[in-house]
Amino acid sequence: MHRKWNGYFTIEATFIMPIILFLYLLIISAALFLYCRCAISQNNFLLAMRGARFTWGEDNYGEAIFGAEKSDKWQAEDYIQERLVIRRKSYPFYPSCDEECRINKEYVIVQTRQKASKQVIEKKVQKLNPVEMIREGRKNQNV
Repeated sequence: MHRKWNGYFTIEATFIMPIILFLYLLIISAALFLYCRCAISQNNFLLAMRGARFTWGEDNYGEAIFGAEKSDKWQAEDYIQERLVIRRKSYPFYPSCDEECRINKEYVIVQTRQKASKQVIEKKVQKLNPVEMIREGRKNQNV
């Protein structure tokens, strides 16, 4: 039997196989990075939404938040910061770092930076009070 190629395929495979394996690892690493980024983004939104619903009870509306009571009033910023630190450990490959929570009268802003990325993941949720919205709607209907 006459062979057209004498061992050339083996030499070419030694160059091609490491490149193919590297590409597979690159795709898997990018998928893990995007998964962790999506999980961090979702957690930031959920925490911002909980912080937006949190009140001290002065307007008879708010979400009940269970945790350690530090003073006579519970602070939403402390609750969100505590949850961000706890959730930091749940991202296995690209954890979050540099968490920040800012709450003003209209918005709750939760910012987190992912390790190995310079871009900040920010979620901004408007504080809405459904009880006040219903009262305003009823006032406008009666006018």
